[in-house]
Amino acid sequence: MATNHLEELGRALAFGARPNQPLSREKLIAALGTVPSLPEDFNLVRGEIAEFDGVQITELSWNVGWGERSEAFLLTPIGVDHPLPGALYLHSHDDLKEFGKEKVAQRDQAGLPERAAWVRRHHYGDRAPANELAKRGFAVLVHDCFPWGSRGFSLDELPPRIKEIHGQATAAEFENLSVMFESLSLNKYLSLYGATMAGILNHEDRVALEVAKQLPEITDSISAIGLSGGGCRAIFLHATNPELTAVVSTGAMATYASMLHEHIAPHSWMFFPFNLAASGEWPEVAMISDTPLFVQYCGEDQLFTKEGMATAHSALERNDQGRGNYRGDFYPVQHSFTVPMQEAAFDWLAKHA
Repeated sequence: MATNHLEELGRALAFGARPNQPLSREKLIAALGTVPSLPEDFNLVRGEIAEFDGVQITELSWNVGWGERSEAFLLTPIGVDHPLPGALYLHSHDDLKEFGKEKVAQRDQAGLPERAAWVRRHHYGDRAPANELAKRGFAVLVHDCFPWGSRGFSLDELPPRIKEIHGQATAAEFENLSVMFESLSLNKYLSLYGATMAGILNHEDRVALEVAKQLPEITDSISAIGLSGGGCRAIFLHATNPELTAVVSTGAMATYASMLHEHIAPHSWMFFPFNLAASGEWPEVAMISDTPLFVQYCGEDQLFTKEGMATAHSALERNDQGRGNYRGDFYPVQHSFTVPMQEAAFDWLAKHA
C-alpha cells in the first residue's frame, strides 16, 4: 500500500491524543477564533407577508454587523395571533451558495428553480421542512448566513486564480467556482483575520437567535434544527448557547478520526476550526451543553463511516449517563432528512417546547 504522508504526519503530531481535561465552552470559543461584535442595533426590518399552504411567511432582514443584511423568513401557522415556541431552522450546505433559506422554506407555489430543486428532492423528501414544522405550531425563523443567499458573494469577488484554475468565469459556473473559493481561498482570508468558518457561521446563527428572542411571535422557548451543514451549525449553537430549549442535528455526527482519509474532502471547513481536535473530538462539542440533543444518523451516509458514527453515538450515550438529555437514532438512508426523520424530529421538538 502506498504511503499516506498526511496520515503519517498526523501520527507524528500525536493527532487523536486525548487531553487531560474535557472540552469546555471556553476552549471551543477560543478555537472558533475572532468574530465580529454582536451589533448594538440589529435594525430589524419587516417586509412582505405571503400565505402558502396553511403557513404565513413574513420577510425579515437584519444587520449582522458586517456585509449585506441577512434576509430571512418567519413562518407561522395562518390564523394564530399569540406567541409560539420558536425554532431556528438552519439550512444545509449542499455545495449550493445561490440559495440559503429557500432550501428549507417555501413562500409560494413556484418553489425553487430546477437548478436548485434537487436539494429538496434528494435531501428533504421533496418538501419544505420549515413549512411543515410551522404547521406543527412553531414560529420558525430561517435565515441566510455567510456565504449563502443574501449573505453571499458575487462572481466579481472571486479571486482571479480561482477562475483560471477552473477555466471558466461565467455566471453559469458560479456554484463550481464558489466551492473552489471556499476550499482554496476563503479560509486563507479567515486565517489571516484570526477567524474560522465555523466561528463566522456560529456568530451569524447567534445573531439570528438574538433576533428570535426579540420577535413578538416567539415565546422564550427556542430550539434549533438542521441537516448536514445545518446540523453542524446546530451542534456549535448547542455548545455556545445553553439557553436553547432543544436541538436536532441530522447527518452531521461522527468522530474526527474516522474522517481520515477519504472523508476530509467532502466536508466544509465549518467542521474543522483550527486546532479544535487538539482539545477534543467532534462528539465532545455536543457534550458541552446539557440542552436536550437529538442526533439523527444516516446509516448509509456517504459522508461518514459507520464506525465513526457508531463511536460518536456511544460516546454521547456514555456522557449522558441516562439523564435523558441525549437521543441518537440510526436510519437506513443515505445523507438526507427524509419525511419519517422529519416527523420524528418535529415530534421530539414539540415534546420539549
